[in-house]
Parts: sequence; C-alpha cells; structure tokens
Amino acid sequence: MVVLPLRNLSGDPEKEYFADGMTEALISGLAKLGALRIISRTSAMSYKGTRKSLPEIAQELNVDTVLEGSVLLSGQRVRISVQLISAASDTLLWAEDYDHDLQDVLLLQSEVAQAVAQKIQITVTAEDTKRLQSTRKVNPEVYENYLKGRYHMFKGSPENLEAASGYFRSAIEKDPKYAAAYGAIADLWLQRSMRGYLSPDQTVSKAKDALSTALQIDNSLPEVHVSLGIFKFGFEWDWDGAIKEYQKAIELNCNNAEAHFFYADCLVSLKRDLGKSKEEVGRALELDPMNSFIQCMWGWELVFMGKYDEAIAQLRKTLVTEPNYSSVHMGLWGAFYKKKMYEEALDEAKKFFVVINDTEIMEALKSVYGGERGYQEAMHRAGQILAERSLKVHVPAIRIARLYAHAGAKEQTLQWLEKSFEQRELPLIHLNVGWDWDDVRDDPRFQNLLRQMKFLP
Repeated sequence: MVVLPLRNLSGDPEKEYFADGMTEALISGLAKLGALRIISRTSAMSYKGTRKSLPEIAQELNVDTVLEGSVLLSGQRVRISVQLISAASDTLLWAEDYDHDLQDVLLLQSEVAQAVAQKIQITVTAEDTKRLQSTRKVNPEVYENYLKGRYHMFKGSPENLEAASGYFRSAIEKDPKYAAAYGAIADLWLQRSMRGYLSPDQTVSKAKDALSTALQIDNSLPEVHVSLGIFKFGFEWDWDGAIKEYQKAIELNCNNAEAHFFYADCLVSLKRDLGKSKEEVGRALELDPMNSFIQCMWGWELVFMGKYDEAIAQLRKTLVTEPNYSSVHMGLWGAFYKKKMYEEALDEAKKFFVVINDTEIMEALKSVYGGERGYQEAMHRAGQILAERSLKVHVPAIRIARLYAHAGAKEQTLQWLEKSFEQRELPLIHLNVGWDWDDVRDDPRFQNLLRQMKFLP
C-alpha cells in the first residue's frame, strides 16, 4: 500500500507542513501492521502534486492499494478524509471522514490503520494491536512544533536544519518527555556531519546525548534505534552494536526501509553474509523504491562487490531522476576507474566536483593528456590543490586521500587516510571495501587502520 500526500484544504500554504506531517503519521500508523508492506515516506512524498493516474503510480511502486485524501486544520480541530482505492481497477473500496481534537491526533492514526486492516482483510497480530494502541494524547502546540521541525529537516539545507532545531527545542521546552523530538535533534546533528556542514567533533557528543535521552523516555521508537545504529556504525565503529540496533528497529517496524538498508550496508562493510545483505537491500528498495539515496548506495555496494557493469546500470538509473547527485557521480567514477575506463572515470570525477561547486578542482582535471598516465597526473594535481587548500579551510581528508590514491601516490594516500582516521570521518566506514584503496590495501599502515577500526582482529 502507498499513502499518497494528503491535500491541504486550509487554503493556507503555511499549513503545508501539517498536511505533510499527517501523511507521514498515517504511513507510520499503517507501518505497524506487520502483514502490510507500506511504502516509505520518501517514495510516497515524491508523488506530491503529481498528475499521474493511480494505476500508473501503483505500477511504479508495485502496490495493490492506494490511500489518498485530504486534511483540514482549523483551530484545535483536525478533519481528515481518506479513501482506500484498488489500484488495478481504480475503484473505491472504502471512504471515511475523521474529526478529532488535535490532542487526539495520534489516536486517529490507529483508527485509520485498524479500519484499513479490516477492509483489506489482513491478519492483525496481538503485537500489532499492542503497537497500535500504544498512543497517547499530545499537547497540540508541541505536536505542531514537531511537525514544523520535520518539515524543515527534510529540506536539508543548513538554514532549514537550524530552523528545524528551533522547532524541536520549542517542542521539548513545552514537553520535556517528548522522546520523538529528542530523536529528531539527534538526527539533525548526524545530518550536519554526514552532509559535511560540521566536523564530527562538533556533532558526535550532542547526537549521543539526544539519543540517550530519547531512549530513556521511550525505548519503542524504531526511528531512534535506526539513528543509534547509524551513530554506532559511523562514529563509534561498534559494528555488532549497530547491527543489534538495526535488528531492533526492524523488530519494532518491519516496514522501516532505512533500518533494512543500513543493516545491509553494515554487513557489506564487514564483508559478512553478503546473501543477507542483498536480501535486506532488496527489502529496502521494495519499501522505498523512489529513494535516490538507497538506489545510489546500492550502486556503491555493487562496486564494492566487483560487479561494475551492474553498478553502472544501477547508478545511471538513479541519474535519470537525480542528475545532480554527487554520490552517484562518485560511484560511477569508481566503477569506471576499476574497469580502467579512464576517460569515463575522469568525466565522472569532473561532474562530481561540479556538483559540489568546486570549480577549481574541475578546471584542474580538465586539461590533461589521455590514458592512465594522464588520468594519474590530473588526480595528483587535484590532490595537491586540495592539500594546500586544507591549510586554510576544512577539507575532508579522505577526499584528498582518494585523489592521491587514483594518482598512484601511495605515501600521500596513507598520510591523508591517517588524518581522516584522526578526525573520525564518516566515509571511513567503507574503508574495508572501498574501491579507491586496492593499491595500498596490503601496506602495514593500511592494515593497522583496519585493525584500529575493528575490521580486523
């Protein structure tokens, strides 16, 4: 099933956050039904404002039924109208209106989920029922602040992350026991690191504190366990601890695409149970087929596994909808490099630096002689420029190491990898499988890094 974005009937664009928030809330409520495969938020929201027919959408997402509707927030009252539609025949199965006080909005999710389960005749287990009934009244002002924070957080820019932080903190000031807001604050700090806005030493302790508080208040939030898994995986290199958190999140919500994906990524990074990893990625893509991040990272994992042609096909598919996605270009750069297709690899490297607005490096890569030697010279020149720049401003050390690795400069590669290790940079999670490091993989210094990161005994 997919829940399409609810229409905002208020006539006020400022209330769009509420329509999006209620769409996400309905998805979360239905995701508690273990027998139902519910499409994740990212894919569902990609159809906002679409003119595609319901059968078209259903075919793209491989779903049987569609839930669509509208929401009206008026004062402290919420009115939601929903329709359940059979996707293949585009016929109405059921429709209902719900009118509640805003403080009862979480109860509304459970009512809709139980009604849908009854109409499509799926089995609702005792555990499902327990999860659906574990809702409580909320302070309307707190909930609105939380939804506004989520609305800005998904936009992802530094300014939007800062605005989201303000809304989440306002929610906590009014309700210090609102666990979801603490989990969201942790996500903000993790995003700032992952997007390169701040260094790990500025974010890690703050994310850890927020996650700890969220779990002390409520240990049953699957998204918080996913975030803790990402934290353990990316910043503490606690591989087994990360896997346990992902498994816990899946136990709490088997429809959580992120939990399935990051579980798979952890297994790939450890070179452990690749069959299970492929199964988990497949599940993540079933639940969130339009998620360009998961699509892209699956392409990366195919490169890690040496399946270069499959990786190129997968990454090119992602480019159709996300032509300016830097990580896709990096994945293609790596796949072509491993196939010794140096002209194509150089072209993708240039596109990567264009997308991240580094025109100086792009220009440095432009005027080079062809072939492997010319490719290596271009990479060396780019590495030197970034190394000099790093004396004045922050440059990820692993980015410099990557350029020197492609230049065949082993000593500089190892030096910058060691700096990346000192700064605990997030991309190091793929050090054990990364396509850039094959020429230094047997070096004792590289092996020592793998041991310190607990990849090796």
